[in-house]
Amino acid sequence: HEVGHAIQHATAYSWLGMRSKLVPVVSIASKYSQYVIMGGIALAAASAFGSTVLLIGIIMYAAGTLFAFVTLPVEYDASNRALAWLENENMLTQEEHAGAKDALKWAARTYLVAAIGSLATLLYFVSIFLKRR
Repeated sequence: HEVGHAIQHATAYSWLGMRSKLVPVVSIASKYSQYVIMGGIALAAASAFGSTVLLIGIIMYAAGTLFAFVTLPVEYDASNRALAWLENENMLTQEEHAGAKDALKWAARTYLVAAIGSLATLLYFVSIFLKRR
């Protein structure tokens, strides 16, 4: 799988470039979004300002969710490229090929599970916001 990422870097894979451009924003947003959301929930009980803080936190969390979905094509492509590399270099026996294909498929799917989890959490926070309004 990591060989696939190396090939992506070598070929300037566009989705990898897009993901890399999002890293600075997402690193800040994901680091603080939970605190802003919790602060917004606490403040919303006392004032309308809290709802605004909560919405800002949700937007910050949404940036992380977007990043998780932009990551999906990068990870699936890395697994596909790694498998193609293994095949082209004749590095696997028939039995090993099936195992490698399965392992690489699941390596990419871990990111799918993370993206779905992030989306579910985002929708939960949105439902809290909507109930406060």
